[in-house]
Amino acid sequence: MTDVNRLPVLVSLHHVSFQFANGETLLEDLTVSFDHTPTAIVGRNGMGKSVLARLIAGVLTPSGGTIKSAANIAYVPQIIDPKPRQTVAQLMGCATVLAALQRLATGQAQPDDLELIDDRWDLAERLRKALDAAGLSDIEFDQPAEQLSGGQLARIALIGALLAQPQLMILDEPTNHLDSAGRDWLLTALAHWRGGLIVVSHDRRLLNTMGRIIELSSLGAHVYGGNYDDYRRQRDAEQNAAHAVLEHARLERRRERQRLQKDHDNLQRHAARARKHAETANVDAFTQARWKGSANEIVSNVRSAHLQHKQQLNERVRAAHERVVEDAPILLALPGPPLPAGRQVLSLIDVQLPWLDPRAPATFLNLNLTGPMRMAVNGPNGCGKSTLLKVLAGQWQPISGESTVHVPCAYIDQHLTLLDDRYSIVEQLDLLNTPLAEAELRTRLALLQLDARRVTQPVGNLSGGERLKAAMAVALWRETPAQLLLLDEPTNHLDLESITAFEHALQGFTGAMIAVSHDAAFLAALNPTHVLSWQADGWRLTIC
Repeated sequence: MTDVNRLPVLVSLHHVSFQFANGETLLEDLTVSFDHTPTAIVGRNGMGKSVLARLIAGVLTPSGGTIKSAANIAYVPQIIDPKPRQTVAQLMGCATVLAALQRLATGQAQPDDLELIDDRWDLAERLRKALDAAGLSDIEFDQPAEQLSGGQLARIALIGALLAQPQLMILDEPTNHLDSAGRDWLLTALAHWRGGLIVVSHDRRLLNTMGRIIELSSLGAHVYGGNYDDYRRQRDAEQNAAHAVLEHARLERRRERQRLQKDHDNLQRHAARARKHAETANVDAFTQARWKGSANEIVSNVRSAHLQHKQQLNERVRAAHERVVEDAPILLALPGPPLPAGRQVLSLIDVQLPWLDPRAPATFLNLNLTGPMRMAVNGPNGCGKSTLLKVLAGQWQPISGESTVHVPCAYIDQHLTLLDDRYSIVEQLDLLNTPLAEAELRTRLALLQLDARRVTQPVGNLSGGERLKAAMAVALWRETPAQLLLLDEPTNHLDLESITAFEHALQGFTGAMIAVSHDAAFLAALNPTHVLSWQADGWRLTIC
């Protein structure tokens, strides 16, 4: 591997810390540097991975310490949220140059157009080529970005960053919304990238293309050379050794405590005999008092020595424990109202989905589902999966046909718009007239690993995984709880351990569920009763 010490530093952080407005410290005394080595930032939800990425990109300002950057940086966040009427070209940051090229081509040039264009005379051709390579051949530069799927938006934002040719590119969960073809395209594009690269991700395939891994944990930041598999081997070996040292320290403390207790009991017996001897010996009262005092002094000195030794043993255990990353079990419980087997859940009659090609057969749907069914929806980016969920949620209206959902539902979309980032979870559930007493609500939230500190701060301060948990709580514990969950790529904001826990939680959900995901393992873990698959000649429903 290239000697990273010989590569020029692009960004360096010196004793950086970050605090939220409420005083909560997320990152503290962080010192690390980044060069051209492809680097991934990993860690459990809530450790500050996305915050660190935004600090490096200059989107956030550190509360303490300094960040020095010698690089031109392009940053792609994990959620691409286009503004109303924003075009594809504007989202990629190319609209002004394309407009200048168009004015020159039509003889309507303005004085600063040549300066705007600089050496980018072939920008339109390069953009078209890049869109085609990314599987976006049907996307036009002037097309409204809000009409596109999450996967299409992700690819367009990534194309914009790649074509900007920055010295350092920072990507936050870039594969979250990509289908398998999109992930293949991204890996190919990054394989040809020669600038600096920082990636926040839990995608093991992407992580295995990295040259360095930085893990954020309760112990701070730890740098590992190599890819994700190398990191796991190194980290597991370190943690196994740390656990062994901790267990040895605990065993030694237990044995020493037993020995000290035995010594203490023996000393007490000797001291008692010495005092009794002093009382019965044929000596004067002064000598008796001196003998008793000596016995008591010996006991006191030994007790003091024992106490000091116990404190040393406790300190050894504490120091050993500090080197162990506590992987606390994620206890997820999602109690909700049961759904009777014969209850009609939804019906779609000759529904034509909006925003899609009206001539394509796959824009039309007929569905009739009952009971606590679980339907997995799969298909490539842009085929209408998220559009279907938005129609079912009532956010978008079909072009034609009739769409009816017969039970209360909640749409957990890719942006978690169910939440109001200004308010805490407790405040939002209170506004939704939750029937749960505050004590029970806090107990349930604690089972989601949302402690008292997290449930009382604005949800906008929470990590992506914590916000997903908050959204599920809002959906299920409000006055009218959801009996149908519409899940749009719900694992995008979760670390690997949390995905497994979330799967178990959803397996115990007693209502109906429709899930869109590119994670085949996640969909399989939900034990679907139906699978709705996109085909060019129409949607196909399969009963499992």
